[in-house]
Amino acid sequence: MNAIFFNRFPIVLLLVLGFGLILSCKTAKKNNTFTIGFSQCTGNDLWRRNMLAEMLTELSLHPEVDFHYLEAGGNSETQRAQVDTLIDKEIDLLVISPNEAEPLTATVKKVMDRGIPVIVIDREIKGRDYTAFIGSDNVEIGEMAGQYLSQLIGDKGRVIEIMGLLGSSPAIDRGKGFAKAINRSKGLTIAKTVYGDWMEDTTKNMLSDMHRQLASIDAIFAHNDNMALGARKILHKYYPEKHIPIIGVDACFGEGGGLDMVYDGKITASLIYPTFGKEAIRTALDILRGQPFKKENKLSSIVIDSTNVRVMKMQAAMISSQKDDIYSQRKLLDEQKIVYKSQQAVLNAIIVLLVLSLIFGSIVVILLRDNRKINKNLAKKNLEIDTQRKQLIEMSKQAAAGTEARLNFFTNITHELRTPLTLILSPIEDMAKDTRLLSLAGDKIKAVQRNSVRLLNIVNQLLDFRKIEIEGYVIQASPNNLVSFIRDLMEPFKIYALKRQVQLSFVPAEKEISVWFDLNMLDKALLNLLSNAFKFVNAGGFIKVYVERMGSDVSIKIKDSGIGMHEKDITLIFDPYYQADNAPANGFGIGLSLAKEIITKHKGQIQVESKKGLGSTFIVILPLGSQHLSDREKLTLHNPSPQRAEKTSIQEIYSDTEIQEMEQSEQWGVKEHSLLIVEDNPDLLNYLVTELSDKYDVFFTSSGPEAIRLAREKVPDLIITDNVIPELSGKEVCRTLKSDFKTSHIPIILLTAQASSEQVISGMDALVDMYITKPFLIKNLSASIRALIHNRKVLKTHFTSAIELPTESVKLSAMDRKLLNDFSSVVEENLSNDRFCVEDICRLIGISRMHLYRKIRSLTGMTVNEYLLERRLKKASYLLQHESLNVAEITYAVGFSSPSYFSTTFKAKFGYSPSQYKSKIK
Repeated sequence: MNAIFFNRFPIVLLLVLGFGLILSCKTAKKNNTFTIGFSQCTGNDLWRRNMLAEMLTELSLHPEVDFHYLEAGGNSETQRAQVDTLIDKEIDLLVISPNEAEPLTATVKKVMDRGIPVIVIDREIKGRDYTAFIGSDNVEIGEMAGQYLSQLIGDKGRVIEIMGLLGSSPAIDRGKGFAKAINRSKGLTIAKTVYGDWMEDTTKNMLSDMHRQLASIDAIFAHNDNMALGARKILHKYYPEKHIPIIGVDACFGEGGGLDMVYDGKITASLIYPTFGKEAIRTALDILRGQPFKKENKLSSIVIDSTNVRVMKMQAAMISSQKDDIYSQRKLLDEQKIVYKSQQAVLNAIIVLLVLSLIFGSIVVILLRDNRKINKNLAKKNLEIDTQRKQLIEMSKQAAAGTEARLNFFTNITHELRTPLTLILSPIEDMAKDTRLLSLAGDKIKAVQRNSVRLLNIVNQLLDFRKIEIEGYVIQASPNNLVSFIRDLMEPFKIYALKRQVQLSFVPAEKEISVWFDLNMLDKALLNLLSNAFKFVNAGGFIKVYVERMGSDVSIKIKDSGIGMHEKDITLIFDPYYQADNAPANGFGIGLSLAKEIITKHKGQIQVESKKGLGSTFIVILPLGSQHLSDREKLTLHNPSPQRAEKTSIQEIYSDTEIQEMEQSEQWGVKEHSLLIVEDNPDLLNYLVTELSDKYDVFFTSSGPEAIRLAREKVPDLIITDNVIPELSGKEVCRTLKSDFKTSHIPIILLTAQASSEQVISGMDALVDMYITKPFLIKNLSASIRALIHNRKVLKTHFTSAIELPTESVKLSAMDRKLLNDFSSVVEENLSNDRFCVEDICRLIGISRMHLYRKIRSLTGMTVNEYLLERRLKKASYLLQHESLNVAEITYAVGFSSPSYFSTTFKAKFGYSPSQYKSKIK
């Protein structure tokens, strides 16, 4: 081995050097990228296009940023949906210009709750639940407009105010500032306020409808330049001789912008409304890089009129020229990067080719040298392989003989089980007829009889399965009327169906359908399907059997209204010994596998259609005629009669009717502890309730959803559940209850026949407290119950947040137990609310203040306020030990109004201040 390695060491060395060169030629890693999303309320005006252009200019200096832009067309619903789209793109930061304040407030809060920073620009939202705000002081802008009008037209006059979109924060704030300035003047009044929705056409329509009122107007203040232009056009249309001063807001640079309007005399003046694009991107990068930033950013404004509009246009033109230069330089830089990458790729390719040439040349030389050695080794290995092949053939013969011996042992053991079962069934049948024994232990005797019949049925199925699958059983088919055969087969089930209140019906398409089949074997398969249907159908349901021709085949459908199956179970139910998690205890097992083997021997098929909660349909398809059968598979005798060896299946079904349903006890709180038993096997349920009722209050159910409901309603001290129960498995019940605050403390014992290590691990993953496999002794189960209840008491004393009772033993009534559970749950849920008080508890629980005080005092030894303080201090000590929060954060997390009061109270309780306590435990 060492010689081979050293012979090929040059190849290894060359490979390492070659790949080292390739890796060294790779470019440096790309800088970490940030993703910024921008949600614009609308993008159809010049001011917002300038804002976006300013953002893109600033972003051109930061290639590490990915930028996603969406605009909502002035629709708040659309903007909310677009914010969700940006979240799905996994943005690192959101910039948003809200269409309206109120509708977008909840959307911004949702983004913040996901941990994504939010910068609100231009328009505000309700409250301060955002990372940063960038905009102008719109109140100040409105006030500046009012002051400018006062200076322009004097202290007397009538003014029309054209506001923006109803509900948007700029319109609201500008209106407030303008009204404030007008109110300070002696003679100026706002003659009319209209809403132009920021649009020129909307403004023109509004003013056209009221054009007669414009004759007595001295000035107009529009909340943006578009509406101001619309007002000028209406004035020019109806009153061309009058030149009424019009003030707008935005003063955008660009063709048709506010600066051009002032310069051309279309409007008298405009107030600059900064576009914030550059500031938004810079603030966003400060936030993403963890650098200091200012939360509230209000930019100033000035009035642009004929005195300074020329200068402002020149400055704007220079800025635009600089932007164009930046774009050109950025484009040139990108082109240079492309050239650099292409040259680098060519260089890397040359290096790779040189290295590969060197490597392949060395490989050829070494392979030629090793070729002779390899040929010698191959001859030697061929000899070894031939020897090993002979050994494998011998081992295969031994394994086949061993397998046959184990199968024979399995068959013999199964045969041997019949003898003790016979000795059990015969005496039990005699005992069931003895009235004296029935009066003493009738229920237990009948339970033994029922389950002995079930065991004998399983043994018979095992023998049949061995005979068919392993021993190569050949069917003995003969032509028979399938319709009459199935009708005779269903006859014994009619009485049982009446007792179970199940509608059993047979629906043949024809009176006679001749089919070749083995009477005794098909009898077993169809009996199994029918008995399974009865096991899964509840009272009031139905079982329907259909028979009809389908071309060259005949179809037998057995349809029931039972509990149905999950899709994952449908593909596995024909596997031997498979049992679904939520199947009845006497479910699938080997019976369906045996039925499938019998149908396959008849060259037929068996299928199943099922949905959970909607029942199942088993479909058996048999070929017509006899051409599909060999001579060995055809019976030479005529008119044979079935042996009906599967009578045990019918006996097992009938024995279920003898089980008497137990009545739920209405007494509650009589004994110190209570149990909930969840079991769908009537015999086992009856046995457990009988044995445990002496020491515990016991209530029971047979289904998963009902178990969850009872556990939440009764809150027992312990739950015993079988894993295989209808609708939900025991593990699913356990997961549900353990995830519920009200029931998570209840110990759960899982009873199951699944004893593999994988199943045990699955049960532990479901947070089961104890996993007990069947069969089990009742004394072992009783000891487990006592141990779990005792351990739960010890844990409760030290670690739970539930109410601690006095040290002496106290038996609680059902109402007191419910009151304590509701009280502790309400307190725990509202622990961080510093305004939470006794009145809130009374309202949430539905109890008077005096009654609450008396009950809590008598049951816990503490007043309600003492209990609240105790819980808050315990929660605080836990957070100090286990969470990385500072003292101020913990103060508000546990409901204290101030850190100083929290520190004083905490020190009085634990002898240390919160800071000292946290340092001490470290």
